[in-house]
Amino acid sequence: MNMTIKNRTKIAAAILFTALALTLAGCNSTKNIPDDLSAPQLLQRGQASIDASDYKTAEKYYLKTIEQYGDDTNTYIEAKYELAHLYIKTKRYDKAYDNLTEILELYDYAVAGTLPAAYKKLAQIEMDKIPAAKLEELQNASR
Repeated sequence: MNMTIKNRTKIAAAILFTALALTLAGCNSTKNIPDDLSAPQLLQRGQASIDASDYKTAEKYYLKTIEQYGDDTNTYIEAKYELAHLYIKTKRYDKAYDNLTEILELYDYAVAGTLPAAYKKLAQIEMDKIPAAKLEELQNASR
């Protein structure tokens, strides 16, 4: 079958248009997050979104938690941990590493007993889930 340049151009344009339409449709499927939710509500909805495999929405809930309630250190650490857990689950190890490193550094500089102890241990457990070669690469890049 011999295609002319005009036919190839039409096919390419149709493919690009379809890709653009699908991309825009995907953007509209993410939920708008209300501003009046409490930190526990945002975190719970993020966890529910992970359970439903809606990772983009979960990420938005956790980022919204940090944006609205990040001045509370305990809430900040919890939201950062949940983000890191999400990033491990979705194999975005660079983002997970950044969040986990930040959490562990907060514990390194905090007065003993001022931060919830569980998240330090949980952050270390999540850090251990990053494949060794990737972890070494990330550690070397951050030096």
